[in-house]
Amino acid sequence: MSNKMKPENTRRDFMKKSALIGTGLVLAKPFNIIANPLFSREKVNIGVVGCGVRGRGVIFSNIPKIESANLVAVCDIVKSRRDGAKRRFERRYNTKISAYEDFYEMLAKENLDAVVLTTPDFWHMQHTVDAMESGLHVYCEKAMSNNLRDAKKMAKAMKKTGKLLQIGRQRRSNDRYRFMYQKLIQQEKIFGNLTHAIGQWNRSKIYSFPKSRQEDLDMAVIKNYGFETQDQVYNWRNYKKLGGGVVSDLGSHQIDIFNWFFNAYPHTIYATGNNSYYGLEQADTMATILEYDTPNGKAIGIYENISHSRAIGVNERFIGDKGAFIISEGKDNKIYRESRVKANEWQKYIDNGFLKNLGGLASYKSKEQGDSGITETAPQVSYEINEMLEMDKVYNLNSHTAHLYNFIEAIIGNEKLNYNALASYKSELCIYKIHEAINSGGKKVTINKSAYNI
Repeated sequence: MSNKMKPENTRRDFMKKSALIGTGLVLAKPFNIIANPLFSREKVNIGVVGCGVRGRGVIFSNIPKIESANLVAVCDIVKSRRDGAKRRFERRYNTKISAYEDFYEMLAKENLDAVVLTTPDFWHMQHTVDAMESGLHVYCEKAMSNNLRDAKKMAKAMKKTGKLLQIGRQRRSNDRYRFMYQKLIQQEKIFGNLTHAIGQWNRSKIYSFPKSRQEDLDMAVIKNYGFETQDQVYNWRNYKKLGGGVVSDLGSHQIDIFNWFFNAYPHTIYATGNNSYYGLEQADTMATILEYDTPNGKAIGIYENISHSRAIGVNERFIGDKGAFIISEGKDNKIYRESRVKANEWQKYIDNGFLKNLGGLASYKSKEQGDSGITETAPQVSYEINEMLEMDKVYNLNSHTAHLYNFIEAIIGNEKLNYNALASYKSELCIYKIHEAINSGGKKVTINKSAYNI
């Protein structure tokens, strides 16, 4: 029998369901499924798996803005979610899409080129690997998995199958972050040697969702997919067997930026955390120190999550010996010239359009705090990005849309992935070493350089 059989002829393989040992998950493995080739048309047929908050963002905010993306199906184990997404999309865009409870039934019935997974972390590995072995490309939200072993399986499957696997750390497709890295850090080296990174993501309460009044869950169905209670369906991040808490959910985005901008990965990690504020399984408050050997010398990363106050918000700060900057996906973005660096050395960045001088701090003057006799450090001259010039690509899209756009265009052959599973695995390793340090009560954890290899 030919390996190029049509998906509909292999539905019987998908429907041979068997529970994964120790989880009770319905995750049958398909055999000999080959996706239809894309070359005969311009649009990429997509199935979105998971119709919660992030999934609805993909369906209604991201896909409609990408001309080469064609949504054909949605999938969710919660009936009201999948039916609601189908009904709303069909009404808004005057089209027809299918809705499924079962992932493998969707793969068997639909003519898909790719799937987007916006599901709990503990499902990611099996769905990703099976989809790629079926000939499909995969966009998978972070974290890759709720354990390092499965994250490595995903990266290996990408290498084995040759299919694209983009992981949803969207800052990698954010225009501002890409310009900062490609032009200011790598090309111009205006900050000198980056020696410190400081980041935080602070929220007013833990990232959880109350049960919707419209979602009357069938517990027999829910338990068949690995959940024991209704709360686990909505707040799976807080359970160790299902997700990774704030470290994986939030920290993985920003520590990945540390690794990216440093051009290195940490060799030593210290971390502590607690869950005394909400009494959850996962830490709701944490802090970590990461030690690096970068191509330009030693560096330190400091990172924290707080779940009971959003007063300081979300950003990453980097300090070099010639300058520093604050960067975020919001409005908190500014660049500083170290006072010992003469203004004319940075004038060329203004002249070529990269930077805009914000003014007001050009004249330095120290001042005293009352009668204490303590003198403050003089403020640094501040700048901001003016125009993102000389870039190979400027998306002019929000980062979630841009990241998915990059994935779709890479399938067609117009772009290369901004962030594939091989790069992502290295940051996943950092995250789970942080988990290890927290769970051991703050023990120092070292990482051998070879551990980052796939």
